[in-house]
Amino acid sequence: MKAFAIVNLKGGVGKTVTAVNLAAILATEYQRRVLLVDCDPQANATQSLLPPGEYNTLAGLLTLPDAYYDDLLYRSSIRGLDVLPADDELRNLDVDLLEGERPRLTALRDLRDAIAEDDAYDVLILDCPPALSPACAAAIAASTDVIIPIKVDAYSVRGMHELTAQIDRLRQIYPDVHIAGCLPTVWYKSDTVEQGGALLRQHAPCKVFRTHIRRSPKVDESTWTGEPVVSWSPRSGAAQDYRAFVEELMDHVLEEAWEGGDHGAEV
Repeated sequence: MKAFAIVNLKGGVGKTVTAVNLAAILATEYQRRVLLVDCDPQANATQSLLPPGEYNTLAGLLTLPDAYYDDLLYRSSIRGLDVLPADDELRNLDVDLLEGERPRLTALRDLRDAIAEDDAYDVLILDCPPALSPACAAAIAASTDVIIPIKVDAYSVRGMHELTAQIDRLRQIYPDVHIAGCLPTVWYKSDTVEQGGALLRQHAPCKVFRTHIRRSPKVDESTWTGEPVVSWSPRSGAAQDYRAFVEELMDHVLEEAWEGGDHGAEV
């Protein structure tokens, strides 16, 4: 089973939008059984996929020794896509560390292993917060592959080097974690952006996906509707780009994980 952590230490780079649309495309267009784990206390992925309400959340999994994942999962309106929600209780984990309490940072890794053993899902997607918090570290440790959405500006490119260095430190403990690559997002036609993209591909410390996600007002609209942009505006540039990205991801990362398996449609 593949587990993708969608990570960037900067906000505004399309991290949650990428996680939600990756999950939706895999569930609806590739018939995969997908669990999206919202690791961000802002809970934007939860708000995108579940109606308002009271939920058991990831904070319980990270703090309660007897929490079982079945009690934390909720079906979204998208067939084949379930959600483990987040809430602002995740922020308390930072305070707990200062007070000497340690959250169960292996809990998400244990969740991944339990899901694989039960053959409950084909893909796990972890939407990380924009900071290397306990929840973010736990999500990276639980992943098999890290995807880094990146806006092509100088601050983001410099920040990516810091992020990959932090991931490399975690890989010393969890060597099965790999960086799948960085995904240029919020892309628009400009000489500066084109030049920045070329420099990124030349100097990035990891693979850069061929696909880039175009900036589109339809992405912002979709956040109000509670739908991924691929269903809200399927013909928009961003929706087309996310489909192209998933196709590229399938070719280079996912297909080998399902070789010999019989989950869902053929790829």
